[in-house]
Amino acid sequence: MSLMSNFSRWLVSKLRAEKKAKILILGLDAAGKTTLTKFVNTGSFQAGLTPTIGQNIDTINFEGWDITTVDVAGQQQFRFLWDIHYPGCSAVIFVIDAADIERLPEARDILRVHVVNNMLLENVPALILANKQDLPAAIQAPMMIQLLNLHLDMVDRTFAVFDCSALTGKGVVEAFTWLVYQLEATK
Repeated sequence: MSLMSNFSRWLVSKLRAEKKAKILILGLDAAGKTTLTKFVNTGSFQAGLTPTIGQNIDTINFEGWDITTVDVAGQQQFRFLWDIHYPGCSAVIFVIDAADIERLPEARDILRVHVVNNMLLENVPALILANKQDLPAAIQAPMMIQLLNLHLDMVDRTFAVFDCSALTGKGVVEAFTWLVYQLEATK
Protein backbone atom coordinates (compact mmCIF):
# COMPACT_ATOMS: atom_id res chain seq x y z
CA MET A 1 0.00 0.00 0.00
CA SER A 2 1.40 3.36 -0.96
CA LEU A 3 2.22 6.18 1.39
CA MET A 4 -0.24 8.44 -0.50
CA SER A 5 -3.01 5.87 -0.07
CA ASN A 6 -2.38 5.60 3.69
CA PHE A 7 -2.30 9.38 4.01
CA SER A 8 -5.56 9.71 2.04
CA ARG A 9 -7.33 7.22 4.31
CA TRP A 10 -6.05 9.00 7.43
CA LEU A 11 -7.12 12.40 6.09
CA VAL A 12 -10.60 11.20 5.14
CA SER A 13 -11.13 9.57 8.57
CA LYS A 14 -10.01 12.77 10.34
CA LEU A 15 -12.31 14.96 8.25
CA ARG A 16 -15.30 12.69 8.86
CA ALA A 17 -14.76 12.78 12.63
CA GLU A 18 -15.04 16.56 12.49
CA LYS A 19 -18.01 16.57 10.07
CA LYS A 20 -15.86 18.05 7.38
CA ALA A 21 -15.73 16.81 3.82
CA LYS A 22 -13.91 17.55 0.59
CA ILE A 23 -16.25 17.17 -2.37
CA LEU A 24 -14.82 17.13 -5.86
CA ILE A 25 -17.17 18.56 -8.51
CA LEU A 26 -16.38 17.31 -11.99
CA GLY A 27 -18.01 17.30 -15.41
CA LEU A 28 -17.60 18.62 -18.91
CA ASP A 29 -17.29 22.33 -19.53
CA ALA A 30 -20.64 24.17 -19.52
CA ALA A 31 -22.38 21.41 -17.53
CA GLY A 32 -23.23 23.83 -14.70
CA LYS A 33 -20.66 22.93 -12.03
CA THR A 34 -19.94 26.50 -10.96
CA THR A 35 -23.61 27.49 -11.14
CA LEU A 36 -24.42 24.52 -8.88
CA THR A 37 -21.68 25.39 -6.40
CA LYS A 38 -22.77 29.02 -6.19
CA PHE A 39 -26.43 28.00 -5.81
CA VAL A 40 -25.61 25.70 -2.89
CA ASN A 41 -23.40 28.35 -1.32
CA THR A 42 -25.89 31.25 -1.61
CA GLY A 43 -29.29 29.57 -1.98
CA SER A 44 -30.04 31.34 -5.25
CA PHE A 45 -28.94 31.55 -8.86
CA GLN A 46 -25.97 33.83 -9.41
CA ALA A 47 -26.04 35.57 -12.80
CA GLY A 48 -22.92 36.58 -14.67
CA LEU A 49 -20.72 33.59 -13.87
CA THR A 50 -17.82 33.02 -16.23
CA PRO A 51 -16.44 29.63 -17.26
CA THR A 52 -14.00 28.25 -14.71
CA ILE A 53 -10.36 28.48 -15.67
CA GLY A 54 -8.50 26.21 -13.30
CA GLN A 55 -10.56 25.67 -10.18
CA ASN A 56 -12.90 27.29 -7.68
CA ILE A 57 -12.68 26.26 -4.04
CA ASP A 58 -15.51 27.20 -1.71
CA THR A 59 -16.68 26.12 1.72
CA ILE A 60 -20.35 25.59 2.41
CA ASN A 61 -22.21 24.51 5.50
CA PHE A 62 -24.92 21.97 4.79
CA GLU A 63 -26.79 19.93 7.40
CA GLY A 64 -24.05 20.58 9.97
CA TRP A 65 -21.22 19.63 7.65
CA ASP A 66 -18.44 21.97 6.59
CA ILE A 67 -17.98 20.97 2.98
CA THR A 68 -15.09 22.17 0.91
CA THR A 69 -16.20 22.07 -2.72
CA VAL A 70 -13.53 21.83 -5.36
CA ASP A 71 -15.07 22.82 -8.69
CA VAL A 72 -12.48 22.01 -11.34
CA ALA A 73 -12.69 23.26 -14.93
CA GLY A 74 -14.14 20.72 -17.33
CA GLN A 75 -12.38 21.80 -20.51
CA GLN A 76 -10.10 19.07 -21.83
CA GLN A 77 -6.94 21.14 -21.35
CA PHE A 78 -7.68 21.52 -17.61
CA ARG A 79 -8.69 17.93 -16.75
CA PHE A 80 -5.15 17.12 -15.63
CA LEU A 81 -6.00 19.26 -12.57
CA TRP A 82 -8.62 16.71 -11.52
CA ASP A 83 -5.88 14.22 -10.57
CA ILE A 84 -4.46 16.58 -7.95
CA HIS A 85 -7.70 16.54 -5.96
CA TYR A 86 -8.51 12.80 -5.85
CA PRO A 87 -6.52 11.99 -2.67
CA GLY A 88 -8.51 12.78 0.47
CA CYS A 89 -11.75 13.25 -1.44
CA SER A 90 -14.86 12.35 0.61
CA ALA A 91 -17.25 12.21 -2.36
CA VAL A 92 -17.45 13.17 -6.00
CA ILE A 93 -20.20 14.98 -7.86
CA PHE A 94 -20.27 14.58 -11.63
CA VAL A 95 -22.47 17.20 -13.28
CA ILE A 96 -23.94 16.48 -16.71
CA ASP A 97 -25.76 18.88 -19.01
CA ALA A 98 -28.80 16.64 -19.45
CA ALA A 99 -30.05 18.78 -22.33
CA ASP A 100 -26.88 18.36 -24.43
CA ILE A 101 -27.50 14.94 -26.00
CA GLU A 102 -24.63 15.43 -28.48
CA ARG A 103 -22.04 15.53 -25.69
CA LEU A 104 -23.53 12.69 -23.66
CA PRO A 105 -21.14 10.04 -25.10
CA GLU A 106 -18.19 12.27 -24.16
CA ALA A 107 -19.60 12.76 -20.65
CA ARG A 108 -20.06 8.99 -20.32
CA ASP A 109 -16.46 8.32 -21.36
CA ILE A 110 -15.02 10.99 -19.05
CA LEU A 111 -17.17 9.73 -16.14
CA ARG A 112 -15.96 6.18 -16.76
CA VAL A 113 -12.27 7.14 -16.90
CA HIS A 114 -12.17 9.69 -14.09
CA VAL A 115 -14.75 8.33 -11.63
CA VAL A 116 -15.97 4.79 -12.34
CA ASN A 117 -12.55 3.23 -13.03
CA ASN A 118 -10.53 5.53 -10.77
CA MET A 119 -8.92 3.50 -7.98
CA LEU A 120 -8.56 6.61 -5.80
CA LEU A 121 -12.34 7.15 -5.88
CA GLU A 122 -13.54 3.55 -5.65
CA ASN A 123 -14.67 3.87 -2.01
CA VAL A 124 -16.25 7.32 -2.17
CA PRO A 125 -19.91 7.99 -2.99
CA ALA A 126 -20.58 9.31 -6.47
CA LEU A 127 -23.44 11.72 -7.07
CA ILE A 128 -24.32 12.20 -10.73
CA LEU A 129 -26.45 15.25 -11.41
CA ALA A 130 -28.59 15.39 -14.55
CA ASN A 131 -28.50 19.17 -14.61
CA LYS A 132 -30.46 21.71 -16.66
CA GLN A 133 -33.82 20.03 -16.08
CA ASP A 134 -35.33 23.47 -16.65
CA LEU A 135 -34.73 22.93 -20.38
CA PRO A 136 -37.37 21.02 -22.35
CA ALA A 137 -34.99 18.51 -23.99
CA ALA A 138 -33.31 17.44 -20.73
CA ILE A 139 -32.93 13.70 -20.18
CA GLN A 140 -34.24 12.57 -16.80
CA ALA A 141 -32.36 10.41 -14.28
CA PRO A 142 -33.81 6.95 -15.13
CA MET A 143 -32.88 7.32 -18.80
CA MET A 144 -29.52 8.89 -17.86
CA ILE A 145 -28.64 5.77 -15.83
CA GLN A 146 -29.25 3.63 -18.91
CA LEU A 147 -27.48 5.92 -21.40
CA LEU A 148 -24.39 6.20 -19.20
CA ASN A 149 -24.38 2.44 -18.47
CA LEU A 150 -24.36 3.18 -14.74
CA HIS A 151 -26.58 0.16 -14.10
CA LEU A 152 -23.64 -1.95 -15.32
CA ASP A 153 -20.57 0.13 -14.47
CA MET A 154 -21.47 1.14 -10.91
CA VAL A 155 -22.82 -2.16 -9.57
CA ASP A 156 -20.35 -2.25 -6.65
CA ARG A 157 -20.35 1.49 -5.98
CA THR A 158 -22.45 3.81 -3.86
CA PHE A 159 -23.98 6.22 -6.33
CA ALA A 160 -27.16 8.09 -7.18
CA VAL A 161 -28.42 10.09 -10.12
CA PHE A 162 -30.60 13.12 -9.39
CA ASP A 163 -32.45 15.41 -11.72
CA CYS A 164 -31.66 19.01 -10.92
CA SER A 165 -31.53 22.54 -12.19
CA ALA A 166 -28.77 24.72 -10.80
CA LEU A 167 -30.68 27.63 -12.35
CA THR A 168 -33.93 27.11 -10.40
CA GLY A 169 -32.63 24.96 -7.53
CA LYS A 170 -34.94 22.05 -8.37
CA GLY A 171 -33.47 18.85 -6.93
CA VAL A 172 -30.31 20.48 -5.56
CA VAL A 173 -31.20 20.22 -1.87
CA GLU A 174 -32.41 16.64 -2.29
CA ALA A 175 -29.18 15.67 -4.03
CA PHE A 176 -26.97 17.26 -1.36
CA THR A 177 -29.11 15.69 1.37
CA TRP A 178 -28.42 12.27 -0.18
CA LEU A 179 -24.71 13.10 -0.30
CA VAL A 180 -24.57 14.16 3.36
CA TYR A 181 -26.45 10.98 4.31
CA GLN A 182 -23.73 8.99 2.54
CA LEU A 183 -21.04 10.93 4.37
CA GLU A 184 -22.79 10.19 7.68
CA ALA A 185 -23.06 6.49 6.80
CA THR A 186 -19.33 6.22 6.19
CA LYS A 187 -18.37 8.24 9.26
